[in-house]
Amino acid sequence: MHARVTRYEGAAPNAIEEALQTKKRVLPTEFGQTEGMQGAVFLVDRTKGTIIVISIWRDEDALQASEDEATRVREEVTGPSETASVEHYEVALMNVAEVGQTG
Repeated sequence: MHARVTRYEGAAPNAIEEALQTKKRVLPTEFGQTEGMQGAVFLVDRTKGTIIVISIWRDEDALQASEDEATRVREEVTGPSETASVEHYEVALMNVAEVGQTG
């Protein structure tokens, strides 16, 4: 498995909830919604105005195949005061209880 980690920074703390909801509404968040995507995790630091989105992919090919669409939606959801940075990782271990959708 592979992961794309997108870090959005610069949202005003009083606007973080709106920024978070925009990302949750536009970005793929459900298993199977995008070919090869296995899941997503959204992390938020409301004080600093930071949102981190981790998407998990079946393999490196699936991750790479999604790059054009990921770039398009990232540009769509990045707020005027935000910056977005992206990193890719191989998932070395993933062991979580099945939680379904929260938040």
